[in-house]
Amino acid sequence: MPSKNDLSALKSAQHKPTILPSNDAPPVEQVAVNPKTGQGVGRPPKGKTEKRSVKITLSLTEAEGSKISQQAGLAGDATFLYAKLKEHGII
Repeated sequence: MPSKNDLSALKSAQHKPTILPSNDAPPVEQVAVNPKTGQGVGRPPKGKTEKRSVKITLSLTEAEGSKISQQAGLAGDATFLYAKLKEHGII
């Protein structure tokens, strides 16, 4: 058994065929894509009818805010309130 510092096993492994590309292979061309056009990597942008852009500010007392946070659980407060508004048919 060779010692742990013996490199003879690595030297003999260089002649075995591999699926990895060699250094002699031409580089793969990558196409640059403009992310603003929606063509490329990532999620495509939402349409104007789907995008939530209107902001509403709501002031609550500490007790009201903590009650909403407790009811929301792991969801965010705004997500919880949005779901409740949809549930009651307000939006």
